[in-house]
Amino acid sequence: MFFENVSYIYSWGMDFIRAVQSIASPALTAVVKVITFLGNPEFCIALLLVLAWCIDEKKGFRLSLLMGLSTGLNYVVKDALKVPRPYEIDSSVMLMTESDFATPSGHAQNSAILWPFLMKNINALQKKKFNALKLIIAFALPLLIGFSRVYLGVHYPSDVLAGWAIGFLFVLCEFVLGARIAKAFEKLQHHSLKVLICFLPCFLLLCINNQQIKMPAFIFGLAVGRIYITEKGGFSAKDGKLYQKVLRVLVGAAIAGAVFYLLNFAREFEQIERYAKFVQYCFLGWWITFGAPAVFVLLHLAVKPEQAAAESTAQPADTAESAQPTSAANSAEKEGADDK
Repeated sequence: MFFENVSYIYSWGMDFIRAVQSIASPALTAVVKVITFLGNPEFCIALLLVLAWCIDEKKGFRLSLLMGLSTGLNYVVKDALKVPRPYEIDSSVMLMTESDFATPSGHAQNSAILWPFLMKNINALQKKKFNALKLIIAFALPLLIGFSRVYLGVHYPSDVLAGWAIGFLFVLCEFVLGARIAKAFEKLQHHSLKVLICFLPCFLLLCINNQQIKMPAFIFGLAVGRIYITEKGGFSAKDGKLYQKVLRVLVGAAIAGAVFYLLNFAREFEQIERYAKFVQYCFLGWWITFGAPAVFVLLHLAVKPEQAAAESTAQPADTAESAQPTSAANSAEKEGADDK
């Protein structure tokens, strides 16, 4: 067993947790729980939805795909190593509980992807005066979130280090290769080939661990949805008024939550539980990239890129036309004044 073979590492980690918790207090614990919430799946999903539906649909897709692959790998490694949580070894360090294994830390891993990606890709922050702020957020938040997991007794320091290493490696690969891979993928002509390529990483994750079907299903639905929304003319996340963007998030999240909840009933039947789970998470991925954007366009909460471009082109023309009568009136007034 992996845990027993390297128990000296986890024994040192337990001593480190006790040392960190020597400064524990109710107030500090409350603050640390807020910090750890910044790495929770619920918070990460909320940011993904805002990015994909209100800011930049392409970057939202890339980040969702990246974090889906990262989370899928995290599940596989945790199930392979089966390292118990620190509080399962010593209940005195328990300030919070989790339902899965310890190594590597999913919070540390996903925060090491999420915050650097956002700092590099949010256009409003791409000015020199924000460089220091971006660096602080990109690295300080993952560090703080990782530390919070140790403080709360849900991870050993080695879990957090492993999560950081995997997460930063993922996001570095995206920075270096992401745009090139996206361009190469867009050049492919056949839908079936694109779908097949999208299925390959899902199939690989299922081959490694066929019990973990959530992330393979999510990734497949996400990628297929993106393929077909692009073929249907796309969706412009950045265009629209503030109230429209707020409604997108509210409506999109409400429908996704309702369908996800309804599909939970199908999982009560043991014979179809795995299929229902696959459909559930495949729907979530598809909804983010295809279902929700299509509904937004239908409800006039969003427009397609060509429509947004046409509207932006028409606006200067309308301005010029409205300016012409004013110019003519001014000329007439000037001529009248000259006659006088």
